[in-house]
Amino acid sequence: MNDNQLRCWLSQARFHVSDPVETDINRPLANSTTPLMYAAQTGDLDAIKSLLKRGADPALLNTDGNGALWFACFSGSEACVAKLIKAGAPLDTQNVNGATALIYCASASKAPLVKLLLDAGANTVLKTHDDFTALELAADLECLRLLKNASKAVHA
Repeated sequence: MNDNQLRCWLSQARFHVSDPVETDINRPLANSTTPLMYAAQTGDLDAIKSLLKRGADPALLNTDGNGALWFACFSGSEACVAKLIKAGAPLDTQNVNGATALIYCASASKAPLVKLLLDAGANTVLKTHDDFTALELAADLECLRLLKNASKAVHA
């Protein structure tokens, strides 16, 4: 995306746009949602690449404690998740409920994303505020297998 395309994208998403566009690259909307979080939530890989290239911070969290990685997981985009991991998005941030991206993906039957997160080193022993791990919340057999294998590797 060139600067004009990114300006248009930001404007359509109702983000503030100034010149140069990098000036507002991390300026949030309500709920502290940044442009990068919005791009991740919509699964827009081109926007994610463009925002990261211009200095968007993949470590920022919204008021619920969710970051761009969590939103990419929500969208189900493996490409967006992989790009954000490569960009240094923190793997193990816990939101206001204590859920991490791994816990969310396991509980939502998103096995390909569980695998990506595990391969990147996501922590399997973190617990929600209700005291559940990703393994305990795994909603399908494939997520359960992936997390059991990861747990065995940690305890070996």
